[in-house]
Amino acid sequence: MVSPFQRIVRSLVMVSPFFYPAYLLHFKLAGIPFTGLEVFVYLLFGLWLFEIIRDHRNVVWDRAIRNYWLAAFLLVAGATIGAFLAPVGIMLPDGSVFEGRQVALGIWKGWVIAPVLYFAVLTQVLRSSNEVHRILRAYIYSAALVGLASHAVALFGDGLAIDYRLKGFFESANYLALYIIPALLIDIRFLFDRRDPLKIWDYLDLSSFAILAYTLLFTQSYAGILAVFGAFGIFVLIQLFKNRKQRKTIGIAFAILVFAFLSIVATQIRTPKFRQFVDFQNRSSTSVRLEIYQVALDLVQKHPLVGVGPGLFQPNYQVDAPLVLGHAPMEWNMPHPHNIFLGFWLNAGLLGLAAFLVLLVLAHRRFTYPLIALWSIVIHGLFDMPFWKNDLAMIFWLILAVIVVLQREGKQA
Repeated sequence: MVSPFQRIVRSLVMVSPFFYPAYLLHFKLAGIPFTGLEVFVYLLFGLWLFEIIRDHRNVVWDRAIRNYWLAAFLLVAGATIGAFLAPVGIMLPDGSVFEGRQVALGIWKGWVIAPVLYFAVLTQVLRSSNEVHRILRAYIYSAALVGLASHAVALFGDGLAIDYRLKGFFESANYLALYIIPALLIDIRFLFDRRDPLKIWDYLDLSSFAILAYTLLFTQSYAGILAVFGAFGIFVLIQLFKNRKQRKTIGIAFAILVFAFLSIVATQIRTPKFRQFVDFQNRSSTSVRLEIYQVALDLVQKHPLVGVGPGLFQPNYQVDAPLVLGHAPMEWNMPHPHNIFLGFWLNAGLLGLAAFLVLLVLAHRRFTYPLIALWSIVIHGLFDMPFWKNDLAMIFWLILAVIVVLQREGKQA
């Protein structure tokens, strides 16, 4: 018998991806800053906990869940140590003082604790592959709506970056690409799995694919496009070795994938963006990233155990970059090190990096289709930061949660 509270919690879980953009709503309660997304997660966790206690239900705590929670604990521990050891103030080159500990605690609360609580609820509420399909479709459709909203903002407002890349209501085009790419890949997987006769989901999936692909192209994110083709290429190669009966068909699909990627590259070779991309001397996205990596590696050497603290890369970069590079950096405002491994290390220390690596290993114990989204996150993370941000952290834990559920169902079957 499903209680009313169980129905409420389950319904909130299924629509939760539509609340990811609520992090844009900022307000204070008792002087403490919160976002709309945080409040939603705390409410969801509170309702789930109340329902568990009231109905005397047991928490799912098998070995698979425990291993994931060990990794989550390492991440929380690393971020907590970094936040509480963060300096109260950091003197910046322009003479202003950056409120280090206050910012670190805010990042710790909104980017680590809230997403981990969200992961806890998902792994307890989601119980079957059908429920996994439903919440992933909610994420796909929410991402498609974000894509449509981004085009609307660009049409009627300020939705384009300085270089005319589509960014919508995000701070940069890269953030928009990071938001939609995992949804795009899962959507492609659903399209390949459709059956006759077509249902309404199939039409929604196809429409979402068109919107997401169109949006990605307008972000002009080379790292994002590489992540899509890289993750999907890995998926096709795995299918090639697993499905011997359809090797010819899958091989043709892989050849088409390579041809499509090379075609996109061919259309970009003579564009100003591509010429800038391969420019290692003058100011470009590539040369700026090389400076970032140099400074980030120096910060890792200086703070190998605890990192610099959650959200404190930018002030440390501004202080150390002139000393490490021997000149003023090409770009001063760098909120993250543009690499997911360096990001975990610097934000949550060695414990955070270890947690991320353990989570990757655990996710690959059994092949499940959401891995295609996780691969895109890792590939994209070689050049950008698909975790240390409110909504992106939620997407990361969503992907891990559905992998846990599908691994558990496969084991039971």
